[in-house]
Amino acid sequence: MKGPGPGRERLKRLDDKVLLIGTVAVGVQLAIVALLAGFFIFLSRSVKLAEVRLWAMAWSADAVAIAAVVLAAFLQPSEIAIRALLVLYASGKTAYVFLLVAGARHHVHSGLDVMPRGRLLAVVVAVWGLALGLLAPRLSLVQLGQAVMVGGMLTMGGAWMLRRPRFQRSRWLGVALLVQGALFLHYLPVLMPIIWGGRPLFGYLTYSSFFDAAVELFVALASLVALESSAAAHLQHLNDELVASEDRLRQLVDLDPLTGLPNRRGLRDTLARANNIGAALIVLDIDDFKGVNDRFGHIRGDACLQRVANLLRHAFRAEDSVFRWGGDEFLVVAPGMTAETAGERVGALRSLLHAPDETAPPCDVSVGISILPPGGRPDEAIHEADALMYDEKKRASRAG
Repeated sequence: MKGPGPGRERLKRLDDKVLLIGTVAVGVQLAIVALLAGFFIFLSRSVKLAEVRLWAMAWSADAVAIAAVVLAAFLQPSEIAIRALLVLYASGKTAYVFLLVAGARHHVHSGLDVMPRGRLLAVVVAVWGLALGLLAPRLSLVQLGQAVMVGGMLTMGGAWMLRRPRFQRSRWLGVALLVQGALFLHYLPVLMPIIWGGRPLFGYLTYSSFFDAAVELFVALASLVALESSAAAHLQHLNDELVASEDRLRQLVDLDPLTGLPNRRGLRDTLARANNIGAALIVLDIDDFKGVNDRFGHIRGDACLQRVANLLRHAFRAEDSVFRWGGDEFLVVAPGMTAETAGERVGALRSLLHAPDETAPPCDVSVGISILPPGGRPDEAIHEADALMYDEKKRASRAG
């Protein structure tokens, strides 16, 4: 019996060479995707963005899918094990495309819940993976089914991103998804002859893992380009929140929580501005405030303080500054106002205080008015107004 001829030997060596190249190509793709998965997992720990977490999960699922192909090529397992690896491959690729597109959508609409529910995603991945892995008679048919699903999802996701990019750089990710989708879809006519038992249309499928790895690198780089704008926007949002928190904290520190009036912390700047043109300084103290608390209770006493603060705002001008000086004392800084005008404003305040009010008990105030001349000494002017206020309070006490 004659052995195989030289032609068959050459064909066998060629087939072995093609098989070796295909195995190496898949191994190279696995190494690249595993590195991408590790990189995005590490990145997700420092960059707290939902899209980074979703992309880390996507590349991990892709690594699992390709690892299943490598195991099938190197180990030459049994038929049952091959079926299990096919299910793992189909499930991993399905999870990869869902998570990749979900991350892209979250990048476009930050804060929107675009992640499929965990159970729903698990069901879709399991059903699709089992259907392909168990029903398709050959790996090439599994690849054909995956080409339809993955190519369609990526193409739609890329087109969706290009229509509504969040940033200018987001277009890179849309283009990358379209390129990867087109790569998978172009396998359809190539693999189509397998359906009726033929061979793939072209022989370059042996090297397809090299193409896949190159495009996956492009997708990862495009994700990082888009992520730069997303991270910058996230940092800007955090900075805006910090500034707003500082403003709220400053208000809590500088404003009296009961009356909403500024406290002494802002007085120095106000006096420095008023010192340029001069101002009337009015010190007011509620008469017998302790008696108000004793007779009506502290809640009604607080209402009395709030009423005086509100009426002070109405009695004086918008450009005048009203402070809660401490306890039941108030201070008004009225730039450019004369002593006579200040006295008229105080008279208007007392008329308002004497009017009946259901929310607060009746009260009156003792007042001291001094004039701070341009370039004068604010502390001396406040001391003078304070002394005049106490003189009036003593006179009112003796008269009472």
